[in-house]
Amino acid sequence: MNTMQTTRLMRAVGLAAVALTIAQVATLTQAQQAGAASDVPQAPAPTASDGGKVELLPPRPVPDSADPVTQLATTQTVDGLVLVVTIDGTAVTLDSAAPARIPRRQARDARPGAGDVVKAMAYAGGRLLATTMVPDNVLNASEGGGLVRTTRRQIALVLAVDRAADTVSVEALATGARATLDVRAAYARLCEADRDGKWCPRPPR
Repeated sequence: MNTMQTTRLMRAVGLAAVALTIAQVATLTQAQQAGAASDVPQAPAPTASDGGKVELLPPRPVPDSADPVTQLATTQTVDGLVLVVTIDGTAVTLDSAAPARIPRRQARDARPGAGDVVKAMAYAGGRLLATTMVPDNVLNASEGGGLVRTTRRQIALVLAVDRAADTVSVEALATGARATLDVRAAYARLCEADRDGKWCPRPPR
């Protein structure tokens, strides 16, 4: 047996000894843990006695009146309509519209502020339901160029409405853009699920 073969054999024997030591330590640890666990008094498993039986009851839904999350959402939010529009020059395009519960703080009729604003008014059958104003980011800061006027921008609008709106009038005072948008499709899914819901138009009787 040459020197290289002897070295390999010693290495193999050493690795085997290390592996055996690790296995012994693991076995001893498991035995100690098992012994320690056996020293701890175990509570008896629950059993039925005197002819009774153990039965697991299925989960029961919590009624809305007793659900704190539902109660908080009800007190802190109101029915509304959320719109996203794109204003490009004098044109206004509806990107999306969806009914939603909105925070009460956003349910005020109008929120004018300093600078340019976008005004939106929701109607149902010609009747005004709600009005809101949001800042119009028509002016933006450009690095090295100061303030620049943006002709195309996307605006989110939140309107507090307690019934389905059919149109929303949007006006951007800074650029003179205005349009009347048809939002009846926003309630289509709700009406498919519940045709008698308050968001669905009822045929005249």
